[in-house]
Amino acid sequence: MAFRCSKALPHPVETLVSEPWTIAVKPFQVSPQTYYVSGQKWVGAYLIDTGDGLILIDTAIPESDYLLVDSIYKLGYKPTDIKKILISHAHFDHMGAAMAMKQLTGAPLYISKEDAAFIEACEEETYIPDSGSHVQHIDKFDYFYDDDTRIELGNISIRTMLTPGHTIGCTSFFWEEKNPVTGDVYTVAMHGGVGANTMNDEYYSTSKYLTPDLRDRFFADADKVAGIHVDIALPSHPNQIEIMDRAGTYTHESQPYLDETVWADFVRERVRQVKVLM
Repeated sequence: MAFRCSKALPHPVETLVSEPWTIAVKPFQVSPQTYYVSGQKWVGAYLIDTGDGLILIDTAIPESDYLLVDSIYKLGYKPTDIKKILISHAHFDHMGAAMAMKQLTGAPLYISKEDAAFIEACEEETYIPDSGSHVQHIDKFDYFYDDDTRIELGNISIRTMLTPGHTIGCTSFFWEEKNPVTGDVYTVAMHGGVGANTMNDEYYSTSKYLTPDLRDRFFADADKVAGIHVDIALPSHPNQIEIMDRAGTYTHESQPYLDETVWADFVRERVRQVKVLM
């Protein structure tokens, strides 16, 4: 699976708010223990089966929450099987349905302390109430990430990495999974957020919280992040690393998303895009 990105969907918020079914997608497997479950094509959410409960990464927005829940059931799970909910960063398209999922599952919410502070200080830049999506305020986060302490459940141990740029507290996730057929062990990863829309001078001129120092940090960290060995790279938005073209084709034998070159190419492409928009 060589790296390839695709064009972003036009008017995704408006579409999900008014006609989410028009970009609906069935859940599909991407690695031995992980599934794409957001139920739509704009923003991703992933479910990891740890063998002792599920971990959910991101929740998308309230209007597509029913598609997320439906995806969980279609895979043969129940929402109450989810034991931890990890939020990648403080934007409504990734955390918009977090409170609904917390109430439905009883699972604790995790985020970086940096982005928790961002949410508290700048609702207009995180919940983005004028987007048209219905804001679900998060009453509290239960845990903050500590890059020196892994998040563990069952046979999954997730290493978090603070990767600021898109927001001040963007957090990326790295974990290992074993192929039950071949015995091979893969490193799976999802970057916390690479959107250039918040790393340009126009955005910084109006932001109450984010500054160009974050963009400098994103550039400074790029080689280190790109140098991490990743076998299966998952996008937080599926157009950033094209995965929809193979949806439903996964088998343990074929491994359609396995390619150790994708991660580095993806990170370098996002750096290029940010520099173009500077």
